Amino acid sequence: MSSARQVDPVEEEALPRLTGTWSLVLGTVAVAAIGCPLLPQSVPIQLRYLPIYFILPLGVWAVVSGGIALRRMRGDKGASRLKARVGIVLGTVAIVTAVTTLAWAYWMLRHI
Repeated sequence: MSSARQVDPVEEEALPRLTGTWSLVLGTVAVAAIGCPLLPQSVPIQLRYLPIYFILPLGVWAVVSGGIALRRMRGDKGASRLKARVGIVLGTVAIVTAVTTLAWAYWMLRHI
């Protein structure tokens, strides 16, 4: 037997791979929350307007977690960075939409 450590292939597959899935999920939920006020009137008002408060935090978390995932995948040649990048884009869309809406509401209320 050699003194080199032998790696079991099953054990090697059990290691988690960073894929950016969390960033994708958070970005998707943030963008989906933008459309909640457009749900029909038959949906309770709490389900239509409560998700609005989570758009900005979810968007920020999507961008941050996507950036962390991309940074950790930096040296890995076989890693797919698509999910992390799409999560960052969706998070950015959610952030820009929320900030633009807040700025528009502030501007409109200021001119009343």
